[in-house]
Amino acid sequence: APIATALELMQMRGDGSTSRERKVIERQVRHMMRLVDDLLDVSRITRGTLALRAEPLDVREVISKALELVSPLLEQRLHHVRIDAPERPVWVEADDERLTQVFGNVLMNAARYTDDGGHIFIEISPAGGEVEVAVRDDGQGIAPDLLPKIFDLFVQGQQATDRAVGGLGIGLTLARRLVEKHGGTI
Repeated sequence: APIATALELMQMRGDGSTSRERKVIERQVRHMMRLVDDLLDVSRITRGTLALRAEPLDVREVISKALELVSPLLEQRLHHVRIDAPERPVWVEADDERLTQVFGNVLMNAARYTDDGGHIFIEISPAGGEVEVAVRDDGQGIAPDLLPKIFDLFVQGQQATDRAVGGLGIGLTLARRLVEKHGGTI
């Protein structure tokens, strides 16, 4: 917070000579804040102190919010997103913020590991008294030996040495734990 406040003060002073550097710092501060928030969420879930505020939600709207979160990367990478969903609302009883976070984490991975101009497909299907959401992409895929561990904390796929694509291996763990806390599976 103090770093973000200092950046805001710098911007208010209007010193254009540091504009580029300030944008880099702002981007990195936002990234660090997300990582810290994710680690805190994992800790709260592990300790059993994370409370959900369940309410009736249309899954289609939750997916839209998650896409908004991921849209800068989708646009930067020129991805094509297709959603196959019923025309009517698909209701679930869930925590809006947390379910948006789940889909945001899954879609962020799809965007990160799909080549520029690639395709991401989202399918929403009511299944009895439940809802199934499938996210597919035409990216590099997950190595078969990694599949059983992909939702474990700090587990990541093969990355280039510059780590330009990946995070810390927290997002999918958080997604799984939040889905399970809602009574679902991922």
